Amino acid sequence: MVSCSSSKKVNTQKKPNVLFIAVDDLNDWAGYMGNNQAITPNMDALASQGTFFNSAHCQYAVCGPSRASVMSGMYYHSLGFGSEGSIQKKDKEVVEAVKKKGSSLIYEYFADYGYKTMAAGKLLHHHVPEETVDVSHGRGSWDFNLDENGKKKRLNWFGSVGLLDWGPINKPETEMSDYKAAEWAVDQLSQDHDKPFFLMTGFLRPHTPLYIQQKYLDMYPLDEIELPPYKEDDYNDIPKAAEEVWNTYPDVPWAIKNKQWRKMLQAYMACITFTDVQIGKILKALENSPYRDNTIVVLWSDHGFHMGEKSRFQKHTAWDRSTKVPLIIKDPRSKSTKGTIKQVEANVQLIDLYPTLLEICGLPENKKVEGHSLVPLMKNPSVKWEYPAYTFRRDKYATVKYGSYRFTEYFDGSRELYNHANDPNEWNNLIHSADDKYKDIVEHMHGLLQKPEVIVGYEESK
Repeated sequence: MVSCSSSKKVNTQKKPNVLFIAVDDLNDWAGYMGNNQAITPNMDALASQGTFFNSAHCQYAVCGPSRASVMSGMYYHSLGFGSEGSIQKKDKEVVEAVKKKGSSLIYEYFADYGYKTMAAGKLLHHHVPEETVDVSHGRGSWDFNLDENGKKKRLNWFGSVGLLDWGPINKPETEMSDYKAAEWAVDQLSQDHDKPFFLMTGFLRPHTPLYIQQKYLDMYPLDEIELPPYKEDDYNDIPKAAEEVWNTYPDVPWAIKNKQWRKMLQAYMACITFTDVQIGKILKALENSPYRDNTIVVLWSDHGFHMGEKSRFQKHTAWDRSTKVPLIIKDPRSKSTKGTIKQVEANVQLIDLYPTLLEICGLPENKKVEGHSLVPLMKNPSVKWEYPAYTFRRDKYATVKYGSYRFTEYFDGSRELYNHANDPNEWNNLIHSADDKYKDIVEHMHGLLQKPEVIVGYEESK
């Protein structure tokens, strides 16, 4: 970690702390976002105390690249990662790529300005390189079911790709990686810190495998679970390229035939509730600490996850279910009317977090980052916001959310256009509409895709 130089010294005595909470594969299934099934009292409480963004989007619908973008404040391709090699770059590769751009990851930037940085759990694809933080508790295991020989044991899905599976886990809650990460964070909040801190905690669940203790599964009786909207002929108007994006997991017809859909939903929501409990422990520890009134709390997810929508059980896609994520920012020093829920409907990006936190904490602007500070929206959720939200998957697709429209271009030139104002499930691809009014919208959206150079077939940065 780079030590604080004289040119970067600022008065940190009154600077706010930051509690930075990441959740893996969490879509917008939370009570505060309108889901009437998921049990998330702690996230709901946090949202009621801060600002939550109802249309926040990741920049890459895969764990590692998304997290690299969040931590760097840059699009993944801007870091020089193109279509060659593995999608999931090693954490140290990300650190080095950011350095080559003349910048630093967000926690390094805070450290350079006098902050104590601490980390536990999954933050970059694994955690964060331990030499770059003052204190670190690395990411734990995925928490698999193990047989009597200590080998991984699958329960319901036996595909050869990925970690997807679901059901009860045969290990106690106290041995779960996320439980240990939460306990670690609680302990840090009980300590005396002589500098403002940037405390990061990353939770694995509800990332697959969706194994969780039976008590959490029991909170969701199968006969009471409502299925997501599903349209059998949904694929009749989508490009072949859209069908082929990482289509390796079971689909809804399989789940229906094998009577597994509700069991998958049960396990996913049970994992969400388990994570919410861990988040609650940390928030309670903060509330009971001397840092309560001077700690910014941020909660975000790296991308969404289909649970049957568009007949998928996965991330990776260019559809809203993959790109849309929870995002909450609480500033206890805010002068907002107490009890007033601040809900932002504007389209925002996860890379906006970096400049937002710098502004909130009174640190100098990092001109290398590509996001935009969300502070104006936090002050006034209805302020005019003209920035689009971009997501891409290497050379497979580029997609942009602007206003109520989502527009996608695939590697073969095929396209999709949806209007979420009257088609939130993305069932009507307007590219096939005979209405001339969409021609201007398509042209405008295509132009927006060129602005951040997030275009299909881009050349790897030199």
